[in-house]
Amino acid sequence: MKVKITYHIMPWEIDFALISFMQLKKSKYYIDPEVNVKITAVLNMSDYLINWDNTKLPKELFKQKFKDLGALLIDYEYEPIIIEGDKLYGILDMQKASYEPDVDYYINITQDMYFSETLLASMIEATKYIKNKYFVITPEIYKMWDHTWDEITNEKYLDIPYENWDKADIFDIRYDLKTDNGEMSLYPIQRSKWAWWLDLYSKAFYEDFAPVQEDMVGYGAWDWYTLMLTERAKSKGADFQQYLLKGQTIFEYPIGPLKARGFTGYYKDYFDIKVKASEQRKIFESKMQQYLNKGIKQLEIKKII
Repeated sequence: MKVKITYHIMPWEIDFALISFMQLKKSKYYIDPEVNVKITAVLNMSDYLINWDNTKLPKELFKQKFKDLGALLIDYEYEPIIIEGDKLYGILDMQKASYEPDVDYYINITQDMYFSETLLASMIEATKYIKNKYFVITPEIYKMWDHTWDEITNEKYLDIPYENWDKADIFDIRYDLKTDNGEMSLYPIQRSKWAWWLDLYSKAFYEDFAPVQEDMVGYGAWDWYTLMLTERAKSKGADFQQYLLKGQTIFEYPIGPLKARGFTGYYKDYFDIKVKASEQRKIFESKMQQYLNKGIKQLEIKKII
């Protein structure tokens, strides 16, 4: 079995990479040695996105730190990539370039996400019990801002008011979940819900069911697109199922002590950002219906629906 993990970093997110890479280092001890795990980490320094001439921190600082952090991943098949040049590049471009013929499962990790060192091993083991061709495995999460997230929320947090979702402390959550890594179970959920935080995708789903379309570039809500695509496809009989991995909970570090400026503010103060993620997302969302129509058409052509 081969699993590929993709990890996208903007320069100002480099300190989150330290936390993630340390967790990945610890995770290796729990993963079956017969499983080949490849990690592709991309440092995005695109001149299209960043005006480096007006940025007060040198590129070399981030390049060197990225190189040094790679030492934490030497136990894996590790592929570090640095993106430069005056071309739009983002997570969507990384996804399009990530497909490999010998990969069985894909995992995306968002750089500011807390996850247990046993999570990856648990997700990989869980794939052995799934019969669907097209599927996604998602860990539980902390409370979010509306009811649509309740489907994947750890039951310990369901009674918390929606308006208080960001008033927690990620370190309190970690302590509270110290017993979570015991008995785990897979639970098929009725309505698709994930956020590109730390999910496992079957090869057939990632490459064939919901591939990133050629005109999807830079940054955009691929997760939202796939949620709507899977719901429409399921209504037409597609063999898709999302599974919740109970007993493992993830959530964002920028709540609690890191909420105000996180591990990014002290870098971003010195950056001249030309094109923001929010601007790219607006462009993506303006084309959402076009993407959905094309996605459904492709599923029909492939006889998936």
